Amino acid sequence: MTEIQLSLIITYRQREHHLRTQLAWWKTQASKSLLSICEIILIELDSIPSPWILPEIANLPISYNYLPCAETFHKTKALNLGLSLAQGQFVSAFDVDLIPYGDTLDRHLKMAQISSQMLVTGHRMMCNTASLDFGQHSAVEQSKVAPEDMPTALFKHLTQRERFGVAPIFQRQRLMEIGGWDETFIGWGAEDQDILERYLGEDRYFCRSPELVYLHLAHKPDRNWSESRWIEQNRQHYYTKRLSNYP
Repeated sequence: MTEIQLSLIITYRQREHHLRTQLAWWKTQASKSLLSICEIILIELDSIPSPWILPEIANLPISYNYLPCAETFHKTKALNLGLSLAQGQFVSAFDVDLIPYGDTLDRHLKMAQISSQMLVTGHRMMCNTASLDFGQHSAVEQSKVAPEDMPTALFKHLTQRERFGVAPIFQRQRLMEIGGWDETFIGWGAEDQDILERYLGEDRYFCRSPELVYLHLAHKPDRNWSESRWIEQNRQHYYTKRLSNYP
């Protein structure tokens, strides 16, 4: 039996177009070698489970887990559940609206495997549709650069070391040693930057590679996970930790 090398944790709520598109990618685009060494831990947070999911994930390396959550989407809690279930040497929080472009995910894992002191992340390109036709090869050309590469955000990256990268592939053991994700972060915002800072510490380096491109499927803001009060609280919590706890 092939050893699992990569565990992808996908958190999900009521984004059927996105999840169906991502499942279609696994069914039609993922390489056999990737499928053989990868496990996908799908965690649904909602008031009730979605009955359509289990039939759709048959014959894929996907385990389905349901976490009751009728209130604001508690992504960090779901990620920590996924981490407790993960078996791979490497772990990545893989958003349901991300689609690897070409062989990005294969290359990403290989980079992580040869760079033990390096945390390798990719770039996002923003699509204008909620789903993709994988027969079309112009998805990147028709997309836009993500907000983190816009001048204001890029200035923070370069001068204040506010690091951001898409789908970082973590070493599972290191992730467990730092306690996983901080569940004080609720909804959307800053939990990804916080985990980067705590994971890197003083003895690891951050690498964001332009060879790794992920397409970000379009969606409208959803008050169940992006309420302004949670965004503000998350940012304040991040900056408080940044002043006192990060190297």
